Amino acid sequence: MAHIKVKKMGLASGITGAIIYLSCFLFMSILGKDVLVKLANLLFHGVDFSQILRMDIPIAESLIGIVLSFIFWGTVGYILAFIYNNVT
Repeated sequence: MAHIKVKKMGLASGITGAIIYLSCFLFMSILGKDVLVKLANLLFHGVDFSQILRMDIPIAESLIGIVLSFIFWGTVGYILAFIYNNVT
């Protein structure tokens, strides 16, 4: 079996996590609270998001969130590739 390049996997995972975070930010900006609540309630059946959804997120907090998402998911991808390479 081929080995996964751990740094590339980490980078790809980090970029993917940041894109997902940014997409969520854009959805929140475009759709509005009512549509987001309906969408979230459909995706996570049994959970009511109407009381916990926060729409007033500052840009600085969103930028920090993108960076942290990149770091978190990059680390997850790195660890996943590392374990895969050492198990096979």
